[in-house]
Amino acid sequence: MGKYEKGTPKEIANRCKSKGLQKLRWFCQMCKKQCRDQNGFKCHLTSETHQRQLLLFAENPGTYLEEYSREFERNFLKVLRSTFGTKRVRANEVYQEYIRDKLHTHMNSTKWHTLTNFVIYLGEAGICRVDQTERGWYIAWIDQEEELRKQAALHKVKAAYDDEHKQQQLLREQAERAREKQQQSVEEKTSGPTELIRSSNEEKIIFSLAGNKSDDVDVNQASSSMPTISHSVFSRKIKEEIKYEEDTTKKSREYSDRKQEVRPRRTALDEIMEMEEQRKEKQNRKDNWLHEKIIVKVMTKKFGNDFYKAKGVIRQVVDDFTAILDVNGHSLEVGQENLETVIPAVGREMLVVNGAYRGTKAILQAIKEDEFSLVLLLNEGCAKGRVISLPYEDASKLER
Repeated sequence: MGKYEKGTPKEIANRCKSKGLQKLRWFCQMCKKQCRDQNGFKCHLTSETHQRQLLLFAENPGTYLEEYSREFERNFLKVLRSTFGTKRVRANEVYQEYIRDKLHTHMNSTKWHTLTNFVIYLGEAGICRVDQTERGWYIAWIDQEEELRKQAALHKVKAAYDDEHKQQQLLREQAERAREKQQQSVEEKTSGPTELIRSSNEEKIIFSLAGNKSDDVDVNQASSSMPTISHSVFSRKIKEEIKYEEDTTKKSREYSDRKQEVRPRRTALDEIMEMEEQRKEKQNRKDNWLHEKIIVKVMTKKFGNDFYKAKGVIRQVVDDFTAILDVNGHSLEVGQENLETVIPAVGREMLVVNGAYRGTKAILQAIKEDEFSLVLLLNEGCAKGRVISLPYEDASKLER
């Protein structure tokens, strides 16, 4: 039978049929051939090509069945992920979207005989969230990468909390040991030997030694037999030595007192507090410093001269380096590089925006213009009442 001429109604109908989706029951998966009607499908089943494919399938049916099942699952999930994402949707809608492709893998060639069996398999495998309603089965794709990211973030937060808890425990133990050492040193000082204080340098120190009378008599007799020697030379020499020792002791005391005044002794508790301060500084020191409800100054002219060096309040932090400001009743989205902190008058409230005490409210005590720094009294938190010194860019005026 010859072909119909181009442009005739029969040729146009055949062309439309070849482009559109045909009936699924007239499709041969092994040969990947779509027949237009039942007669054509019957002719295909008796063809030599189809018989050869059936022999190949009969040799190893499990391999072909598993391959078609994997291909069907992969393409179905691809349509679900790309078209619907993680949204909850009817399983039949996804299937209708999937079979629009003429060359799709048909379900009757897989190990799942119905769409319900396939949906139940997806739920049991943890690939999708499935639930059944009066309207049918609903599925929602589970983004495994997002779940892994959430789990990694949770593990990271937990590890950071554990590390911080261990660090706090270590610091408490070190502080306890430092207190015990300090208490022991105080007890040793109070119970140890004290310095001899003499009221007069001229007063002689006399030691009385108990001895036998016979020994004293012998010594007296021996001393009486020796020639008399003048005591003036010895007494002068003793006085000079005593005076020299007194001057040396006095100088050493003055030197030690001066040394203590210049460089006070640091305790172990002070060292621990300094280590904790350095740890907080390293943890809270970041490149971004934007916070809500602080007053900043706009340092760019791209919004016009009216807003150049104008002060505004940060109403919303869009991201780490961008904020929405309320400037003279106008909302501006400004980057951090075009903003500066604002220093109020002494006694006003400020917010520490960077460093160890990031996010802590404080009262401005003084401004050191020669050092470009501020003296702040912390007004909240564990360090309430502590006085610190910060550079200009680490604190800003807080909205009342």
